[in-house]
Amino acid sequence: MLYKITEDLAIGNAAEAEELEQIANQGYHSFIDLCPSQEEGKLNPDLLKNSSLKYYSVPVERNNINQNTLERFMQTIELAPKPIYTRCVSGTRASLMTLLTLATQKNWTEEQFFERLALSGFNYAPDSLPDRFARHYLKTLKTNHS
Repeated sequence: MLYKITEDLAIGNAAEAEELEQIANQGYHSFIDLCPSQEEGKLNPDLLKNSSLKYYSVPVERNNINQNTLERFMQTIELAPKPIYTRCVSGTRASLMTLLTLATQKNWTEEQFFERLALSGFNYAPDSLPDRFARHYLKTLKTNHS
């Protein structure tokens, strides 16, 4: 799956050689995998050896989403050649990290973030870890920009 968020950013859960080839053929230059090495469904980086995609690993544990991993992801987004495809097993962490990066860059409100999330085909269960982290981060962002 590939959900285009902006011209430079897409998210999904691609893990098969054919999917990776399609992503490269669509003009993507970088591939960020958010799955930790021990997670089931982690991409085998060897699949990218013969690909034009530059591979980055930014492990984000499902049950430990935090400010440090978000900052590391944002740094990778800044440095990686664009356009960038970001993946995790379900697409949830990929959507969270990518949209919070955009929220930071564009100074989105919480409402704008969740509208964009819905438009991208994702939503988080109320009071789930991604939901709580996004709301907390966006409140902090608003406070810092006030």
